[in-house]
Amino acid sequence: MLRKFWEKYSRKKRWWTIVLDFVFAALVVAMLFPATRKPLSAFLIRQTLFSPSEQDKVVYLSEADWGMMFESKVEKEIITLAEFKGKPVFLNFWATWCPPCIAEMPSIQGLYDQYKGDVAFILVSNEPLDVVQAFFEKHRYSFPIYSLQSGVPAIFETSTIPSTYLIGPGGRLLISKTGAAKWNSGKMKSLLDDLIE
Repeated sequence: MLRKFWEKYSRKKRWWTIVLDFVFAALVVAMLFPATRKPLSAFLIRQTLFSPSEQDKVVYLSEADWGMMFESKVEKEIITLAEFKGKPVFLNFWATWCPPCIAEMPSIQGLYDQYKGDVAFILVSNEPLDVVQAFFEKHRYSFPIYSLQSGVPAIFETSTIPSTYLIGPGGRLLISKTGAAKWNSGKMKSLLDDLIE
């Protein structure tokens, strides 16, 4: 019976569609197991990431927005967003359990490696320090991590993670992106180069 099914199946298909069917079946099976679900989801999302676009609407942060407070998870130092006025700010809200967050992390690390001296990177997770540190050690990430110490201003309010914002040196909100993106793209680097000059 299995042999008849295979003969009928393989007669109707080309070799590459048979391969795709098996790959799809393997992905479905892998998604059934909790241990492989999150990394596989992150991998698949990573393959479809696009560079974010600069928003057309001109919006500037208010003084109250600049007052948003964070605590450095490692140094335990309290800072405000205002401490980074005058330089571009890359603000990202994320979590270790979120597949889209995991998917975009390598591109954020790539951007951080190139611009860490010229751009303020504020990556915010309200998870316990040991959870975040274990995640960073496993993936060899080195960007600074913070926890939120105040309310979120309306300009940054969202119920979706990851949510990422690029703020220009003068306080203009240039990018407001919910969902994962490819951050170390040529387009993004060109925008940061213009902001730094």
